[in-house]
Amino acid sequence: MTALSRKPLATSTSATNAIGHWHMPPEWHPHAACWMAWPGNTVIDGTKRRQVLDDLARIAHAIALFEPLRVAVDPEHLDEAHRALPANATLHPIPVNDHWMRDTGPTFLLDDALTPHALCWNFNGWGKPALQAIDADVHVAARVARAIAVDTPIGCSHAALVAEGGSLLVDGEGTLIATETSILNENRNPGLTRREAEAVFRHWLGVTQIVWLPGSTLDAITDGHVDGIASFVRPGALLATGADGDHEWAREARENLRALLLARDAKGRHFDIGLLRAPDFDALPAVLADDPDFAPEYVNFYLPNGAVVMASFGDATADAHARAVVQQAFPARRIVQLPLCAIAKRGGGIHCCTQQQPACVLP
Repeated sequence: MTALSRKPLATSTSATNAIGHWHMPPEWHPHAACWMAWPGNTVIDGTKRRQVLDDLARIAHAIALFEPLRVAVDPEHLDEAHRALPANATLHPIPVNDHWMRDTGPTFLLDDALTPHALCWNFNGWGKPALQAIDADVHVAARVARAIAVDTPIGCSHAALVAEGGSLLVDGEGTLIATETSILNENRNPGLTRREAEAVFRHWLGVTQIVWLPGSTLDAITDGHVDGIASFVRPGALLATGADGDHEWAREARENLRALLLARDAKGRHFDIGLLRAPDFDALPAVLADDPDFAPEYVNFYLPNGAVVMASFGDATADAHARAVVQQAFPARRIVQLPLCAIAKRGGGIHCCTQQQPACVLP
């Protein structure tokens, strides 16, 4: 194990004593706000940055229809963000390198008395700091917690391992799904065992059953984040990425699906799984289909209060089918489907750009 992973489980920057136990609410728990990030130009610049900002603005405007939106904005780009983002968004001047708030921001917890807490995962550039400008992003989680603390009492702690928010899926009933290639990767947690990782997750996330998926050795960015593989619909039910064909990506998708089909959750149930198949690359513009980082993952959606904000990628048949599947999975929610090109070409999706701050209420 690393020196970091040997830190006490309650390593913190403020009080960490829970009333009862900490737990990570599921994504359908009512939200107090959604957090996003408006990046500087240290990672992307020029035309690519402009295209990413256009995608981010569309996502922000969609989410702001349903819940409060708070955005960490690189201080040099506040005027730009004010022009592009919804008028009802709250902007916080916080140095930001990139826009992946799911991974750089904190995971929000509640205890049994509904006391909020921000958990930082010690972001290290997905284990590839030499390839990323992360000097600001390593501090985003703690700075977000401090911004909240201005008007809402909230504690802040650092977990005893390196991870990202996109590494974690919970059902609110004690089940966590994670991938081996991400959490147990030597580029994050050298020598960390499953048992050691599970102890951290049990302590902070309130889970009792950890379902490990094989993940991805082909994903050169996140090493197989689980939020590109599956998403919980409700306890016991998932939507998962499906893929046909004999290529390497399809084989990995089937291995992860097989692991999900064999698994049981914290209540002893097998998962009810619906498939969201990838678009036909032959039906997509070449500028997308030929990009090695392009990640057309329909499961990478966000659940604002009362809605689902999901992506379309340009294959009209696959986009319509994915929307229908998601609507069937969430019949009481309004579906908002947005074209996503620039962000998907950077290897992520809507879920990757957002982080829910749960309301301090009973579900």
